[in-house]
Amino acid sequence: MSWLSKGIVSTVLSDLGSGRRPLTHKALDELPEGKVVEHIRSVLVATSTLPQRDEQMVRLERHVKNLVASHATTEGRRILHRYATWHLLRRLRRRSRGKEITYYQLQVAR
Repeated sequence: MSWLSKGIVSTVLSDLGSGRRPLTHKALDELPEGKVVEHIRSVLVATSTLPQRDEQMVRLERHVKNLVASHATTEGRRILHRYATWHLLRRLRRRSRGKEITYYQLQVAR
């Protein structure tokens, strides 16, 4: 239990508990990615404190956003964005039929 009082865990829990950080998925998304934030989020979802969401799809959307932003040219970013939005993400959403996507589907799409 000593891990609760160390590093980012302590900071995140303190901020959530005091109200300095709202208790939302969006607020947790603003934190650095990592196992700690994933674990805190999963506990909050498991206890119905936060609503469920498709974490794999969120990871893919974040990956696409970062990939598009990293392209050197405006035209390249535009093309990548269109392809990712209208081909990859749309197709994956259609195939999942409202269910959460799997880790394997995430890896294939990446």
